[in-house]
Amino acid sequence: MEKISQRTAADCVVCVLAMVMGQPYTYERVLQESKKYPKTNAAGQTIAWWKGYLSDEGFEVEMRPLSDPKSFSDLASLPEDSRAMLVFQIPHMKIGHIVAIDQFGVIDPQDHPAEYRSVDDFCGIFRVEGWRLYSAHFWLVRRRNGSTALSHAQANP
Repeated sequence: MEKISQRTAADCVVCVLAMVMGQPYTYERVLQESKKYPKTNAAGQTIAWWKGYLSDEGFEVEMRPLSDPKSFSDLASLPEDSRAMLVFQIPHMKIGHIVAIDQFGVIDPQDHPAEYRSVDDFCGIFRVEGWRLYSAHFWLVRRRNGSTALSHAQANP
């Protein structure tokens, strides 16, 4: 997976989508295409616009429970030909955040430069920083119909 760092304080979703979708989805392409999707509902609440985007682009998105929310062990053994996203709160900053996960580990776009961390390392940072899950779930992402594009991208971290 290509490692992409945030360019602004609020573009973590764009970075993570470009990472989990792989080529030909670059930061620039996802940023441009994201403009077509509403980011808030009628009440002004933030919505997960990226679910529709992923689906429209031929990806399956499945919300999966974390069997052990203390160790994130599910993230260390993703199904073949898949990637994942974990959405959580950073309470002291009063923001939500998202990271990308594949078979090689976790990439946090907040890091400059963005680098792989093991699931164990990420879990330790998560606890030390006091980050909180919105729910004990993660999002599994894979191309519909077993496309080989994601498989190729995974083989070339």
